[in-house]
Amino acid sequence: MSEFWDRVGEMLSGLAAKWTGYAAIGSFLLYVFGYLVLRFQLSVFGVATSIDAFDEKYLFAGCRFLVYLVSTIPNLLIIVLVLILIGYLPFRAVPTSLRSRVKEAIMKWAEDPFRLALAGIVFAVLFIQFVLRMCFVFVNNALLAKSLPDLWITRVLLSGEGRLALYFSGLVTGTLITGGMLFFVQRREEAHTGPGRALVWLLGFLFAVEVLFLPVNYGVLISSQSLPRVAEISAETAPSDGSMSWLLWDSKDAMTYLVRDSADQRMLVTVPAKDARIRIMGYDNILCVLFCGTQNETHSPREASK
Repeated sequence: MSEFWDRVGEMLSGLAAKWTGYAAIGSFLLYVFGYLVLRFQLSVFGVATSIDAFDEKYLFAGCRFLVYLVSTIPNLLIIVLVLILIGYLPFRAVPTSLRSRVKEAIMKWAEDPFRLALAGIVFAVLFIQFVLRMCFVFVNNALLAKSLPDLWITRVLLSGEGRLALYFSGLVTGTLITGGMLFFVQRREEAHTGPGRALVWLLGFLFAVEVLFLPVNYGVLISSQSLPRVAEISAETAPSDGSMSWLLWDSKDAMTYLVRDSADQRMLVTVPAKDARIRIMGYDNILCVLFCGTQNETHSPREASK
């Protein structure tokens, strides 16, 4: 028991000695993830604005993404358990001799690191091409469009929070599958010589691309859902009959709103921040309001001043 606690003490001492480096790397990753989240969220909104290279908004957006990523762990475990049951029950139903042959065939196939690396590369390419990058269809002023593309990703975008969380968990699962293949391949000595090294590097690159696509999908599909609905866009401007306004982006210089009139004509309006007096009426799922004809208010009215 004393050896165990001595080992724990050594690990904590090593962590404390390297804490500054870990904190710097963690902050950098949060900024990168936050930048991707905000940039692609603004692309969905159609807001053309410049953000400083070092802005605290990056850090806050990165923290929100990290919290959402961690919250997907229960869904991720459910997906893994379902996949295990789907594969395990039929596997147990076949004869023992057939199970042994199947197990030996799988182990023999996985012994070759080149096969596993190639399988990981093929899986990663297909996953990026046909799943992860599908969110790009919404990054061109989606809020000003009269209709969304007739693709399966649109049904995901307009689904409820539960389905979006389950879909994001599926994205994390696919990324972890690639990471697992990379982990097992790079442990083999044969993978670090000759062509194997190139395959490992390519698989590692594709895994990094998948990781970077996670905050992109979060910014496009999830972070862009809820917007504050306001009573007016400035102290001097009153809304016309039947029009509705939402706050899209606020900065120290200006505030950008989405305005929709009774004829469903939409425009983006920018107001100097010094002239803005905001009265938030509620928070709407903006995509469902625009494309499904529904409205979801989650907060009571409140007033804020800029």
